[in-house]
Amino acid sequence: MLIVITVIMGVIGILLFMFIACSFKRLLLANESGFLHLLMSLMFLCWLPIPFAIYIKMKEYDFLLIGTIFGVLSLLLFIFTMLLQAGHLSYSAKVQGTDKILWENRDEWMLNGLLGGLVELMAGFLKGIWAIFLTICFKLNGQTIFFMTGIVYCILTLFYLSMLFNSSINKKPKFLKYLKLNTAVMNLENVVWFAVLLIWLVTE
Repeated sequence: MLIVITVIMGVIGILLFMFIACSFKRLLLANESGFLHLLMSLMFLCWLPIPFAIYIKMKEYDFLLIGTIFGVLSLLLFIFTMLLQAGHLSYSAKVQGTDKILWENRDEWMLNGLLGGLVELMAGFLKGIWAIFLTICFKLNGQTIFFMTGIVYCILTLFYLSMLFNSSINKKPKFLKYLKLNTAVMNLENVVWFAVLLIWLVTE
């Protein structure tokens, strides 16, 4: 029953992502950025049981518990970051008429400063650490396809770590200057990762 509920919630999360992708521009034009971020928070919330379900199915590898902790922390960071952004953007949209430029500056500060780049990059990095532990387990289980998928996400972990340095260092090394964060790609790789894990849960 645990796996069934986890898969159902996971699929709901993927459906939410598809809805967000299809209505993204329309919601932005309607000044509904707050609602958009609320949906993203709910999306990550739907995926929260996945690390626990996988650990239970792979409990013979006790070291996976460490990776599971990183996976859960990653999802919690995404959930609370998106929720706080939703609260700020919803309030900003309601009071923007008082001083539009001021609130646009505050939105920029909130999304790219306090609750934006670094927090989401850290969440991505933590997810990558979890992916490393899972990849080891896939290898030990002889699951080649999932192992190869995990390798890709292990490589992405290095990208997230580099982007963390890139976002926090003022005098950047030359090689870091060429790294750019694309939120669309970041969201896409998230949904692909959790879709792959749901497939693993169903097939194992």
